[in-house]
Amino acid sequence: MEQRSQQGPLKGFITLSGQRLIYTIRRNNRARRIWIKVEDREGLVLVFPKWAKTSQAPDLIRKHRDWILGRLGQRAAHLASAPPPLGEGRTVSYRGRALPLRVRNCACVNPSVEIHRDSVVVRVPRDREAPVGEVLTAFYRERAKEVFTRRVQALAEALGVKPKRVSVRDQKTRWGACTGRGTLTFNWRLLLAPPAVLDYVVVHELCHLRHANHGRRFWDLVACHSPNFEAHRDWLRTYGRLLTLG
Repeated sequence: MEQRSQQGPLKGFITLSGQRLIYTIRRNNRARRIWIKVEDREGLVLVFPKWAKTSQAPDLIRKHRDWILGRLGQRAAHLASAPPPLGEGRTVSYRGRALPLRVRNCACVNPSVEIHRDSVVVRVPRDREAPVGEVLTAFYRERAKEVFTRRVQALAEALGVKPKRVSVRDQKTRWGACTGRGTLTFNWRLLLAPPAVLDYVVVHELCHLRHANHGRRFWDLVACHSPNFEAHRDWLRTYGRLLTLG
């Protein structure tokens, strides 16, 4: 069975091995074939070229049932280990540490966040609604800009490069980027990762100011300024997706 909302992709459901599965169908005009994937957020997703009929979806799912059920099982285990979205759990990740979250209602005008050694304290006004998750996200993004600017300045001096600008964004698939004009962009969610991992990403993008590709000279330069970069890169590959779920 399939249904489409007024906006957004087509949704459907199917029963496999006694499990009722919801799937999403997306159109991609550049796709040359139908492909199936399991995403952390959406779950089972089928990407259809513009010429393909969506009525094929149930048969395709049944044909690949073993692979799909296996990947969905991995997704369930993966999500079970993911931290809750900011503000929805009893702890908050900050710089690689899980800190207890304390929410205080007070006679303040604007919400605020304080990071202590043993906790994260969020103060929200009594007289108006201020969702804790939104307050924390705004704080993290602002703090991330300060942290990245500071680390870029320190590490750029060691590398002998001069970036033009530092910006922070909310990206789901990239941790950093470097433009040809010298602008460095970083994912604010790296503020949840250990400091050494954040520094590796900064070094990685700064090295692109010297080498635009990922050739041998680039990685040699990265290794000089982040000797354990392979461990930090592996950390992102293993745990990085968990940082983007909230």
